[in-house]
Amino acid sequence: MIRWGGLRREPFRIFFPLGICFSLLGVSHWLFYAIGVTHTYSGFYHATIQVGSYMACFVFGFLLTALPRFASAPPATTTELLTIIGLFMVQLLCVSWGRWIFAELCFIGLLVMLAIFAGRRFAGRSSSVGPPTEFVWILVSLLFGVSGTALLILGQLGVLGLWALAMGRPMVQQGFLLSIVMGVGGFMAPRLMGRGFPTVTPTLEEARRIRQRRTRLHMLAAVVLGSTFWMEQAGAMRVAYLVRALVVTAELAWTTQFYRPAKVADLYVRFVWISLWMIVAGLWLIVLVPAHRVALLHIVFLGGFSVMAFAVGTMVVLSHSGQAPLLRRPLWVLRLTGTMLAAALAFRLAADVLPHQFFALLGIAAACWIIAGMGWLMFVAPRLGQQPAADEFERLHAEAKQRLLNTTPVC
Repeated sequence: MIRWGGLRREPFRIFFPLGICFSLLGVSHWLFYAIGVTHTYSGFYHATIQVGSYMACFVFGFLLTALPRFASAPPATTTELLTIIGLFMVQLLCVSWGRWIFAELCFIGLLVMLAIFAGRRFAGRSSSVGPPTEFVWILVSLLFGVSGTALLILGQLGVLGLWALAMGRPMVQQGFLLSIVMGVGGFMAPRLMGRGFPTVTPTLEEARRIRQRRTRLHMLAAVVLGSTFWMEQAGAMRVAYLVRALVVTAELAWTTQFYRPAKVADLYVRFVWISLWMIVAGLWLIVLVPAHRVALLHIVFLGGFSVMAFAVGTMVVLSHSGQAPLLRRPLWVLRLTGTMLAAALAFRLAADVLPHQFFALLGIAAACWIIAGMGWLMFVAPRLGQQPAADEFERLHAEAKQRLLNTTPVC
């Protein structure tokens, strides 16, 4: 059985299952309403849990585990970990009681904790290797999350007008997660997919110029992406999504080359590749059919973010439990989650074109997601307490880290 010190080093063992449990609450909201168990519904409740609890737990679980190792820095402290877990739990209680502002303050607290955690690790890192330039998007995601949530709070309090709500909501629900994908996914996805980037052996000065150029380009893209949330609240919906789609497509094409098939045949890698396509396709479809924006965003969330979360989550759990060879097999859990997520997406899209069956179809979509989430949780649960011997894990981790860092992009 893994001890507390092991959980501090690998917090995904706490946050991944916690995220699935949170999402089951957020999704069952529609199922219970569809079958008459409850008589009220709230799209804001559903979205808040799915982004602020479910997806945020996967983000935190991955980053709290990976960042200390990237920086060769100490793992999460007990105080950090317990504070973050406490904020997640209080946030959920506040959402459940309809205390939106308190829940949003908890979310800001979570993002501030993550910023402090990352800042301390990279500021005090023992490694001379700087963070990947794509990781600038992690900082951008935190800025979008904090500023968007602050706008929601000020709008709800009446300090700012309705424009603050219209701008803050997509900043949190889209800007936060899209930036995480472009940061973490932009760095890891091409390496998982077996991309053979051109390599150079630059001098220190050349390497510094390459990093500066890449960082400036990422920051410019972030500024343009941020401007789309202003466009959206101003009523220029189609223009906003056009620019947003252009930025995301350009970034992911540059960093991941998603337009090329993955060279690695492992199913979880294929899922990562598919998820990138779904994110891009969802944004472009909104440009073409803006009247169905809410439904089409589920292509981004279900087909993109959720598929990526299950794929990367499976990789992390199996790798850290000493069962990495299983990743080369066609795992039943990925087939189940892929099928059920596809079904959930199909029923959610159908609900928009069959308004007389809207809530019934939402209920079926929710049931499909619940099957996917429960199946994945059943698969990973017995493995969350397993880990290889310390020397074996460090060897495997060193090899994996070397594979991720052994290429230097030319531009």
